[in-house]
Amino acid sequence: MKKFALIAAALLAAGCSYKNHSAPGFGAQFASVDYTVLGETSAEACGTYVFGIDFGHLFSDKSGGTKGGGGGDPISMILAMLGGNPEESRALYEALDKMPEATNLAAHRTHMTYDGLTMGKSTTVLFGRSCATVVAHGVKMGKGPVPNAH
Repeated sequence: MKKFALIAAALLAAGCSYKNHSAPGFGAQFASVDYTVLGETSAEACGTYVFGIDFGHLFSDKSGGTKGGGGGDPISMILAMLGGNPEESRALYEALDKMPEATNLAAHRTHMTYDGLTMGKSTTVLFGRSCATVVAHGVKMGKGPVPNAH
């Protein structure tokens, strides 16, 4: 019993404690936005590469917003090597173009396919074909933020 009391006293003296932390509240209200989700749209864009260059889209300027890699111009090809994708970018542009009443695309999903020789484990195609299929929802933005009801 004496050993148990010593162990219990040692545990209590060791600093076992309960600390309760809480984050302060956030009382700000964000403005509501006037928008309408119009429906689903999709598009596919492909590029055929020879020596890592898509000559068919080399001077194209149709692109949507991804992490760089717009059309097929040389700067976009460099950005594509850094993480963007020109096929995805063109497919986003075409998907939005199919829905002229939409001002934006929301919640897009992309499926990529690569046929041919890629550079190592990356998806940069040296010789072959790269295709992107995009499915997204078209959104029509209203006039801007609307007052919140209190």
